[in-house]
Amino acid sequence: MPTEITPSSSDPALATYDSPIGRLTLAARGGALVGLWVSGQRFFGSPYGIDEAAARSALDLTSPDSREAVRAAAQWDEADAHALGAAASWLDGYFAGESLSPACVPLAPAGTDFQKRVWEAMDAIPHGATRTYGHLAATLRGAGVPAPARAVGGAVGRNPLLIIRPCHRVVAASGPGGYAAGAAAKAWLLAHEATMASSAN
Repeated sequence: MPTEITPSSSDPALATYDSPIGRLTLAARGGALVGLWVSGQRFFGSPYGIDEAAARSALDLTSPDSREAVRAAAQWDEADAHALGAAASWLDGYFAGESLSPACVPLAPAGTDFQKRVWEAMDAIPHGATRTYGHLAATLRGAGVPAPARAVGGAVGRNPLLIIRPCHRVVAASGPGGYAAGAAAKAWLLAHEATMASSAN
Protein backbone atom coordinates (compact mmCIF):
# COMPACT_ATOMS: atom_id res chain seq x y z
CA MET A 1 0.00 0.00 0.00
CA PRO A 2 1.33 3.51 -0.81
CA THR A 3 2.72 5.51 2.09
CA GLU A 4 0.10 7.85 3.54
CA ILE A 5 1.35 11.12 5.01
CA THR A 6 -0.75 13.71 6.81
CA PRO A 7 -0.65 16.88 4.71
CA SER A 8 -0.04 20.34 6.16
CA SER A 9 -2.46 23.23 5.72
CA SER A 10 -0.27 25.28 3.33
CA ASP A 11 -1.06 25.75 -0.36
CA PRO A 12 0.17 22.85 -2.50
CA ALA A 13 3.27 23.17 -4.67
CA LEU A 14 2.21 22.72 -8.30
CA ALA A 15 3.96 21.28 -11.37
CA THR A 16 2.84 20.10 -14.79
CA TYR A 17 3.67 17.03 -16.87
CA ASP A 18 2.75 16.52 -20.54
CA SER A 19 1.36 13.02 -21.04
CA PRO A 20 -0.26 11.00 -23.84
CA ILE A 21 -3.70 11.72 -22.32
CA GLY A 22 -3.10 15.47 -21.88
CA ARG A 23 -1.36 17.92 -19.60
CA LEU A 24 -1.26 16.67 -16.02
CA THR A 25 -1.11 18.89 -12.95
CA LEU A 26 0.72 17.50 -9.92
CA ALA A 27 0.19 18.97 -6.44
CA ALA A 28 2.31 18.28 -3.36
CA ARG A 29 1.89 19.43 0.21
CA GLY A 30 3.56 18.36 3.43
CA GLY A 31 6.06 16.19 1.53
CA ALA A 32 3.41 14.09 -0.21
CA LEU A 33 1.53 14.06 -3.50
CA VAL A 34 -2.02 15.26 -2.82
CA GLY A 35 -3.32 15.66 -6.36
CA LEU A 36 -2.83 14.52 -9.95
CA TRP A 37 -5.37 15.74 -12.50
CA VAL A 38 -5.56 16.07 -16.28
CA SER A 39 -6.75 19.21 -18.08
CA GLY A 40 -10.52 19.24 -18.46
CA GLN A 41 -11.07 16.60 -15.79
CA ARG A 42 -14.23 16.69 -13.70
CA PHE A 43 -13.38 17.71 -10.10
CA PHE A 44 -10.05 19.21 -11.28
CA GLY A 45 -8.19 20.61 -8.27
CA SER A 46 -10.72 19.30 -5.78
CA PRO A 47 -10.75 19.52 -2.80
CA TYR A 48 -7.85 22.01 -2.74
CA GLY A 49 -9.43 24.86 -4.72
CA ILE A 50 -6.83 24.69 -7.50
CA ASP A 51 -8.17 25.93 -10.81
CA GLU A 52 -6.85 25.12 -14.26
CA ALA A 53 -5.81 28.70 -15.01
CA ALA A 54 -3.45 28.72 -12.00
CA ALA A 55 -2.22 25.24 -12.84
CA ARG A 56 -1.23 26.27 -16.38
CA SER A 57 1.44 28.60 -14.99
CA ALA A 58 3.11 25.84 -12.93
CA LEU A 59 6.62 24.71 -13.83
CA ASP A 60 6.98 21.75 -16.20
CA LEU A 61 8.55 18.49 -14.97
CA THR A 62 8.06 16.52 -18.19
CA SER A 63 11.74 16.36 -19.19
CA PRO A 64 13.92 14.25 -16.86
CA ASP A 65 16.97 16.13 -18.20
CA SER A 66 15.77 19.54 -16.98
CA ARG A 67 14.00 18.36 -13.82
CA GLU A 68 16.74 19.31 -11.34
CA ALA A 69 17.04 22.81 -12.80
CA VAL A 70 13.27 23.25 -12.65
CA ARG A 71 13.16 22.11 -9.04
CA ALA A 72 15.92 24.57 -8.10
CA ALA A 73 14.15 27.45 -9.85
CA ALA A 74 10.80 26.63 -8.28
CA GLN A 75 11.93 27.21 -4.69
CA TRP A 76 9.57 24.48 -3.51
CA ASP A 77 9.93 23.10 -0.02
CA GLU A 78 12.49 20.29 -0.21
CA ALA A 79 10.00 17.60 0.83
CA ASP A 80 7.42 18.80 -1.71
CA ALA A 81 10.09 18.93 -4.43
CA HIS A 82 10.96 15.31 -3.60
CA ALA A 83 7.29 14.24 -3.81
CA LEU A 84 6.79 16.00 -7.16
CA GLY A 85 10.04 14.50 -8.52
CA ALA A 86 9.03 11.01 -7.38
CA ALA A 87 5.64 11.39 -9.05
CA ALA A 88 7.20 12.63 -12.30
CA SER A 89 9.64 9.69 -12.30
CA TRP A 90 6.73 7.32 -11.69
CA LEU A 91 4.88 8.83 -14.66
CA ASP A 92 8.03 8.48 -16.83
CA GLY A 93 8.10 4.76 -16.11
CA TYR A 94 4.36 4.24 -16.46
CA PHE A 95 4.12 5.90 -19.87
CA ALA A 96 7.29 4.07 -20.98
CA GLY A 97 5.48 0.78 -20.35
CA GLU A 98 6.70 -0.20 -16.90
CA SER A 99 4.38 -1.82 -14.37
CA LEU A 100 5.06 0.25 -11.27
CA SER A 101 3.76 0.25 -7.73
CA PRO A 102 2.68 3.63 -6.40
CA ALA A 103 4.46 2.77 -3.13
CA CYS A 104 7.54 4.76 -4.22
CA VAL A 105 5.48 7.98 -4.28
CA PRO A 106 4.44 9.45 -0.92
CA LEU A 107 0.67 9.98 -1.14
CA ALA A 108 -1.71 11.96 1.09
CA PRO A 109 -5.03 12.54 -0.71
CA ALA A 110 -7.70 14.45 1.19
CA GLY A 111 -11.02 12.65 1.43
CA THR A 112 -13.54 11.06 3.73
CA ASP A 113 -12.72 7.81 5.51
CA PHE A 114 -15.03 5.97 3.10
CA GLN A 115 -13.40 7.53 0.03
CA LYS A 116 -9.96 6.56 1.32
CA ARG A 117 -11.07 2.96 1.82
CA VAL A 118 -12.36 2.85 -1.77
CA TRP A 119 -9.11 4.36 -3.10
CA GLU A 120 -7.06 1.83 -1.15
CA ALA A 121 -9.20 -0.98 -2.62
CA MET A 122 -8.43 0.38 -6.11
CA ASP A 123 -4.71 0.01 -5.36
CA ALA A 124 -5.22 -3.76 -5.15
CA ILE A 125 -6.51 -4.04 -8.74
CA PRO A 126 -3.65 -5.68 -10.66
CA HIS A 127 -1.93 -3.82 -13.45
CA GLY A 128 -3.64 -4.64 -16.75
CA ALA A 129 -6.82 -5.89 -15.01
CA THR A 130 -10.19 -4.32 -14.27
CA ARG A 131 -12.81 -4.71 -11.55
CA THR A 132 -16.44 -3.65 -11.56
CA TYR A 133 -17.95 -1.16 -9.14
CA GLY A 134 -19.98 -4.06 -7.75
CA HIS A 135 -16.86 -6.16 -7.21
CA LEU A 136 -15.17 -3.29 -5.38
CA ALA A 137 -18.29 -2.81 -3.23
CA ALA A 138 -18.36 -6.53 -2.38
CA THR A 139 -14.66 -6.46 -1.47
CA LEU A 140 -15.23 -3.55 0.90
CA ARG A 141 -18.30 -5.19 2.45
CA GLY A 142 -16.17 -8.31 3.00
CA ALA A 143 -13.78 -6.09 4.96
CA GLY A 144 -16.64 -4.78 7.09
CA VAL A 145 -17.16 -1.49 5.22
CA PRO A 146 -20.82 -0.80 4.22
CA ALA A 147 -20.40 0.01 0.54
CA PRO A 148 -23.32 0.35 -1.89
CA ALA A 149 -22.07 0.25 -5.49
CA ARG A 150 -23.41 3.77 -6.16
CA ALA A 151 -21.41 5.18 -3.22
CA VAL A 152 -18.33 3.33 -4.47
CA GLY A 153 -18.82 4.91 -7.89
CA GLY A 154 -19.00 8.37 -6.34
CA ALA A 155 -15.77 7.78 -4.41
CA VAL A 156 -14.00 6.43 -7.50
CA GLY A 157 -15.00 9.56 -9.44
CA ARG A 158 -13.59 11.79 -6.68
CA ASN A 159 -10.15 10.13 -6.70
CA PRO A 160 -7.70 13.07 -6.64
CA LEU A 161 -4.70 10.98 -7.75
CA LEU A 162 -5.45 10.09 -11.36
CA ILE A 163 -3.44 7.19 -12.86
CA ILE A 164 -1.29 6.56 -9.75
CA ARG A 165 -4.43 5.48 -7.88
CA PRO A 166 -5.95 3.47 -10.75
CA CYS A 167 -9.59 4.55 -10.92
CA HIS A 168 -9.42 3.85 -14.67
CA ARG A 169 -9.36 0.12 -13.80
CA VAL A 170 -12.85 0.31 -12.27
CA VAL A 171 -15.52 -0.43 -14.88
CA ALA A 172 -19.28 -0.91 -15.07
CA ALA A 173 -20.73 -4.41 -15.37
CA SER A 174 -22.04 -3.52 -18.83
CA GLY A 175 -19.04 -1.69 -20.23
CA PRO A 176 -16.24 0.73 -19.48
CA GLY A 177 -18.32 3.02 -17.24
CA GLY A 178 -17.55 6.65 -16.48
CA TYR A 179 -14.24 8.33 -15.88
CA ALA A 180 -13.61 11.83 -14.51
CA ALA A 181 -10.97 12.42 -17.21
CA GLY A 182 -13.28 11.26 -20.02
CA ALA A 183 -13.92 8.08 -21.97
CA ALA A 184 -11.03 8.58 -24.41
CA ALA A 185 -8.47 8.87 -21.60
CA LYS A 186 -9.86 5.78 -19.86
CA ALA A 187 -9.73 3.77 -23.10
CA TRP A 188 -6.15 4.89 -23.75
CA LEU A 189 -4.96 3.95 -20.25
CA LEU A 190 -6.63 0.52 -20.34
CA ALA A 191 -5.23 -0.20 -23.82
CA HIS A 192 -1.77 0.94 -22.71
CA GLU A 193 -1.86 -1.39 -19.72
CA ALA A 194 -3.21 -4.28 -21.79
CA THR A 195 -0.30 -3.87 -24.22
CA MET A 196 2.15 -3.75 -21.32
CA ALA A 197 0.63 -6.89 -19.79
CA SER A 198 0.74 -8.84 -23.07
CA SER A 199 4.36 -7.86 -23.75
CA ALA A 200 5.30 -9.05 -20.24
CA ASN A 201 3.93 -12.55 -20.93
